[in-house]
Amino acid sequence: MNKRRQRWMLVFLWMLVIFFLSAQSGNESGSLSTSLFKPLFDIFVPMGMPAEILSLIIRKSAHFMEYLILGILVFRAFDTYEIHFSQKVYLAILLSIGYAISDEIHQIFVPGRVGTLIDVLIDSLGSATSIAFIYIKRKKEVKV
Repeated sequence: MNKRRQRWMLVFLWMLVIFFLSAQSGNESGSLSTSLFKPLFDIFVPMGMPAEILSLIIRKSAHFMEYLILGILVFRAFDTYEIHFSQKVYLAILLSIGYAISDEIHQIFVPGRVGTLIDVLIDSLGSATSIAFIYIKRKKEVKV
């Protein structure tokens, strides 16, 4: 399998991971967050942090990280094309944001879940952050 196909396969697989996580009901999603991050709950809740606030921070951080990874994968897939670097950046950001929007629309139809604009913004920020780091790194490499 060539490099381009491998990279697009990774994008597709990661999008499937996001899709299946979004397909969990509200209760399933909350239980997963709580069980995965139980050590954080064990530390911060006794110190006075409300469990609901900690859960919110964990869930929003998960959104950011999911899309941070997606941004890297999408950019790397576009990086296999002979197009201008700035076009790769724009296309990667657009595809990532488009998927974030479709993910939130998907969640509207999942019991106990809602699609929110704030989650689209967090997801988009995650993707844009990773792509911005790639952009900065590449620009520095060119100057050296």
